[in-house]
Amino acid sequence: LLNAGALPNQDPINCLQIALRMGNYELMNLLLRHGANVNYFCRVNTTHFPSALQYALKDEVMLRMLMNYGYNVHRCFDCPRGNTSHSQYATDGWTSTVIKDTMFCEVITLSWLKHLSGKVVRVMLDYVDHVNICWKLEAVLKEQELWPDINWILTNPRSLKHLCRLKIRECMGRLRLRCPVFMTFLPLPKCLKDYILYKEYDLYGQENFTGAY
Repeated sequence: LLNAGALPNQDPINCLQIALRMGNYELMNLLLRHGANVNYFCRVNTTHFPSALQYALKDEVMLRMLMNYGYNVHRCFDCPRGNTSHSQYATDGWTSTVIKDTMFCEVITLSWLKHLSGKVVRVMLDYVDHVNICWKLEAVLKEQELWPDINWILTNPRSLKHLCRLKIRECMGRLRLRCPVFMTFLPLPKCLKDYILYKEYDLYGQENFTGAY
């Protein structure tokens, strides 16, 4: 169906969301290569960040697959409260934010998810330039084993090589990045194409399925 031109973003229930919930790497990869929108928003319990991330927090293979295909990581660090104190009721499960525009910091700091915060944020930092983390997220990250590594990245300039990769990916756009045919026409050496596509972090392509946290 996909080879014949079926559109993966038209169904009321998102096809990629179903693949994510199933944990089916092959189906996820197939849909993404045929244009599935990695930055879709679920109509129920909407979040400030694209919805796909909710299903990949515990699995690095899925998480990096989303990031490699152009997931909007910056939305996860976009917290309007910044360095000010967050509401003590933000995670009680009954506030209006649970129903609309829930921030990433409110999700990843939940009692049953915060042990994953260090690993998830560390992966995210491979796909952004300089970002600021809010007070609530920082407080939880400081309790994690990976905090020294995360803090070093946040407080030091990113490499020019990394910044160039991000700029090239931005100029290319998500649809060109996922298109194998388009990549073959780029007048660049294979090693540079692989770097642009984050092949070193393509755990699915490497058949490294031990990435589940």
